[in-house]
Amino acid sequence: MPKNKKNDLDVTRRVALKTAATTGAGIVVSGSIAGAAGNDETIATVERVEAKEQWFSQRAYSLSGNKVLVPKEGGSFPKTTLALQIYRPKAPQEIANIVKSYPATTPIACVCGGHESSNAAIFASSEAVVLDMKNLNSIEFTRDDEGLLVTVGAGVVFRELVEAVKNQRGALPVGTGPGVGVVGYIVNGGLSGYFTRRLGLLGQRVVKATMVTAAGEIRVLTAKDELLTAMMGAGSALGIITDVTIRVAPETVIQSTEQRVFSFNNREQATAFCRGALGIMRDDVLSTEGVSFELVVTGTKALVATLIFFDSFDGSKSDFVKPLEELAAGMELPQVAEFGWSSWYEAAAALWPVINEMKGAPLVTLQHCVGTRGIPEERILKFVSDTMVAEFPLDEAEMSIIEIRTLGGAALTKSKVPSGNCQHQFFIDLITMYDAKNKTLKERQEIAEAVRRVVEKAKTVKGLSVDFSGTHSQPDDPYTSVKSSLIFGTETTANMVKAMKKDLDPSNRFRFHPFAKLL
Repeated sequence: MPKNKKNDLDVTRRVALKTAATTGAGIVVSGSIAGAAGNDETIATVERVEAKEQWFSQRAYSLSGNKVLVPKEGGSFPKTTLALQIYRPKAPQEIANIVKSYPATTPIACVCGGHESSNAAIFASSEAVVLDMKNLNSIEFTRDDEGLLVTVGAGVVFRELVEAVKNQRGALPVGTGPGVGVVGYIVNGGLSGYFTRRLGLLGQRVVKATMVTAAGEIRVLTAKDELLTAMMGAGSALGIITDVTIRVAPETVIQSTEQRVFSFNNREQATAFCRGALGIMRDDVLSTEGVSFELVVTGTKALVATLIFFDSFDGSKSDFVKPLEELAAGMELPQVAEFGWSSWYEAAAALWPVINEMKGAPLVTLQHCVGTRGIPEERILKFVSDTMVAEFPLDEAEMSIIEIRTLGGAALTKSKVPSGNCQHQFFIDLITMYDAKNKTLKERQEIAEAVRRVVEKAKTVKGLSVDFSGTHSQPDDPYTSVKSSLIFGTETTANMVKAMKKDLDPSNRFRFHPFAKLL
């Protein structure tokens, strides 16, 4: 343990300068130099990030929309982390050494891909240590009696995992963002709209994980450990996951994918098309588990309809595709693109080019979700099309999208993890996204207010869950009223997570889970 405490300013200038020179851990406090905690010899060789602003610009995919509503001095946006120190460990033992070298009350944050909506871990706090997991980037395949397994380091992002799984002729329920951190996605309850109905949540396929506790203990968790289940939705609040082992499905679980892209001129057309398409989703797709459907409404005035046909499907694909084409034709909406893919990989990578074009200086995001636990009633579908699609600020925030997708299926039948995602069959993701550089403060405030109005209206609709996903809700909203029972799936699961939090992390070192305030 370090000799000095984190707030100990009673240190001689000579000792402080010596510490700073040998470890690079010196910090300026009230005009004097104090040696930062963590200068234990066991971590002297761990890579440290000194250029914090540059690191921040590289690692923060976007800023929370709430962080650009009140301008800083001179009207500038937040440009760097608040963290005391940033490390880039290469192994679980290095992480354990870092954890043990700091006082037990020192906050610790982990950064995998940088796609968190509230930027809790990226910004951290002035007392916190950030672990950039970038160097834990291994991907290793093994086999057991049940088939293929892949062990993924905490620094791996989805593009890397998808490419590797493709070469093994496998399939996984991955997220669509190529730069999203795989482990961060899993431990905050992530889902996949394309593949969940057949493959479940990615966290439901994890069979083993290595973690470091708040006390610096390295543990290997297996399916027999209740803690492993808890980590698959509340992990970043309970400990530091360094790798996960995931069961891989064969690529043959996907028969084919059909995608149609239609254009619209005004919001009335988008609303009318969604009204008809959601009827198809409810009546035909949700009753057929061999099919998955996602409809995306974009700020660039496109309607993207994607149908996934799984290995259990034995019907006619045209029975699902043709009604959508006829709906658009009847409304005189031009079909601007048609795609047909025959592999899991093509479907998994389909949105990468689009996502890569979403850039800003800074790029700003707000995320909210709504959904139903069962098949949605007509009044709910009407609300989604006539209110959510009609009133969401797609025109004002031009990179924004509304994703409407089928869930359920395997996610409902597999063992439950602490995530509201595995409790719902119908899901709408409201992603507000724009370049803040091109918006005045008033415009940014108006966009946030328009989103708030839509979300508040959704809360009044009976049978509609609001903000139940840990990866698709906005945890730093000042007006949010999210419930732990929604975020973690059920009241029972939420209570289990709270009990584990109290036992594993009594000092609340891991306070940067998006919804740590619920624990």
